[in-house]
Amino acid sequence: MPGPGSRGKVKSKGNKAKSSAASSSTIKASSDVDEVYITEIDNAEGWNVIVNILCHYFALPDLTTRSGLKKVHANFNAIYARIDKVYEKNLNNEKIRGAIVGIFAKMCVDSILRNKLFEKGILEKIMPLLDIDETRHLALRALSTITHHGGSKIRMEIARKGNVLSKLIRDLPDDEKVADLGIAVLAHSVSAVVEGDAKPANPAVLKSVDMVDILKTVLETIKRPHSRPRSMIEHAVELVSMSSLHAASAFKAYPPAINFLVAGLRSTDWVTRCTCLGGLIRLYRIEAEDDQRQLDPHRFMAAIQRGVPPHLNDILMDYGPMRSEVFLTLSCTAEFQKAMMSCAQNHDLYALGLKQAELIVKTEFSIADGMFEVEDPMTGRRSFDDMGLPFKMWSDSLPHCARAIRKMNKPREEDMADILDIKYFIMKQRIPDAISLAKKCIQRNPEQAYFYYAITLSADNVQGLRAAKKGLKCTMITPFVKYQMMQRAVQHAGDMGVKLLQEMPEAGEKKWEEGIAFLMSALDDAKAYVDGAPPDNRHMKNVGYWFVLLIILVKEDLSPDLRELKGPLERLKIADQFSEYMGVVPPKTNLRLAQQSAVKHYPAAIKEFSHVYAELDRIKAKTQSAPIVDPEKLEDDLATWLEDMRLDDGTLEETARCGSASEHPKINYDHVTLYRCSWCGNPSAVLRKCEALALCEIRAPF
Repeated sequence: MPGPGSRGKVKSKGNKAKSSAASSSTIKASSDVDEVYITEIDNAEGWNVIVNILCHYFALPDLTTRSGLKKVHANFNAIYARIDKVYEKNLNNEKIRGAIVGIFAKMCVDSILRNKLFEKGILEKIMPLLDIDETRHLALRALSTITHHGGSKIRMEIARKGNVLSKLIRDLPDDEKVADLGIAVLAHSVSAVVEGDAKPANPAVLKSVDMVDILKTVLETIKRPHSRPRSMIEHAVELVSMSSLHAASAFKAYPPAINFLVAGLRSTDWVTRCTCLGGLIRLYRIEAEDDQRQLDPHRFMAAIQRGVPPHLNDILMDYGPMRSEVFLTLSCTAEFQKAMMSCAQNHDLYALGLKQAELIVKTEFSIADGMFEVEDPMTGRRSFDDMGLPFKMWSDSLPHCARAIRKMNKPREEDMADILDIKYFIMKQRIPDAISLAKKCIQRNPEQAYFYYAITLSADNVQGLRAAKKGLKCTMITPFVKYQMMQRAVQHAGDMGVKLLQEMPEAGEKKWEEGIAFLMSALDDAKAYVDGAPPDNRHMKNVGYWFVLLIILVKEDLSPDLRELKGPLERLKIADQFSEYMGVVPPKTNLRLAQQSAVKHYPAAIKEFSHVYAELDRIKAKTQSAPIVDPEKLEDDLATWLEDMRLDDGTLEETARCGSASEHPKINYDHVTLYRCSWCGNPSAVLRKCEALALCEIRAPF
């Protein structure tokens, strides 16, 4: 939208008018726009020409340059007063009103000018133009420009008009420009309202709009054929995926919105797939239940006494009953209790510690958090007693036993003392302490897998995934620790892949390749876990959820009835039955609900929206050639990322290697090295400077 100097056909008249306008800093109160200009505007074709005429009339600097906008900012009040006076005096002239709104919209590219114009009430000038045929497209274009460049506060104000825009789109089904611009404005504005984790950025605005109406209007619109559908489909994906967390009730009331997300999992575009998966997972976050954290010993023993149901017993027999979680938990519990009773008699903390360390690496619930119970022979009253030991709670024995082992000063038993301390931190939910200690232990012995397992419990996906991959190559590893790290690797890699690709990198960019590599890694580890871990392991459910979602996301060909998922879904069903047998109703975790929704809605989703994504994929394929995903290269990318990421402070020495018959080949892909900003804490493969800090310390997170 050019300013002076770009008038084209009206150049000669403009020069004359420009000199006249420049001779006076204000327009005379007794006149409207000069008759010459009114005639010129009335006869002009196209908003660009009309805007140019008014730019010359107001003697505006070139609004297409940064320097021009700075000049407007320096003299804003005077310029706005001149323009607004003409606007108010020509309320019946739609072309003048429209052109002035266009000028203001162009100024809104500058954030300071945008805020000032909103304070002056620009939105009230734009909205009435939506009802006029001649100015409707220009008004929508202005809203699109403002919401594209606008701050969150301004976009929230425009979101208040969301249902006005959805009605406009619905009332004009044959106007593709209205649909295109209207959906873009809705995506930009509503997204500002619904963003936020614990609560939406603006609950009041969200409550004031009818999200069912908006979702229905947008999705019904994009299902129709259009000559240029790419922008509106992409904005629809943005709107729906961003709204799912805090507008979940609207999705439940209008299931096609869920279908839209599920259908998007089958797009050929990786970014679209992961954006939809992120939206699907967020849809159930608020209603989701926490996962099982502890084993109820009473329910467990009651289950043992009832006996394993025949069909589940057959599964355990096929797997190997001595390797099953039920057997290991039961046998370790018995050994632990026997060791505690012996310690109560002989007070040998050293012997107790050695037994505890042996059991900890065998099964998850190896250390029961019980106490010694005694009965008064006189009164029959029962109470808890420390039995002359320095602890009452059995879990509190761990640090005492660790000290007893260290006191013996036997080199081969150092790991055992460290394992006891790490387990104690984990049981007390002191995960940062467990991780800190594990890192120090790795410096001494990088072959002990349990140390890496402790680090995988980190909420930091980068740190956790790297530890899991390193730990799985260690020589000192038990089946329990192996599968614990494997399930954590699935979680970390899955999260990282989805997060990276939701940042919308271009195909072939570093983040794009990394995101795919992480998802492929998660899929491989999930398959290995499902095929090899004990079928009664409590994590079989969570890994199974990821496995199903990743197959839908990654597998090239899937039938509408998902017959290819028959095996994984049957294993999930068995995992649920094992959980119920042990007295634990499978928790409705976030991932469980998302996986169940994907399977439930998939047939209808493909039927309703597959043609929409097929059209988007077709257009993208014509405009850009997506790089071929090479599995071997992705594996090398991930391997290099795992090998090259180091702490500057030397927490993990260069020589600290887990045992492996061969090393992965080193290749020169700088993009697989992830960094973490010490200011904001965000990991990124391309981080060089954090926006919040001019000069940012760059260091690897683990």
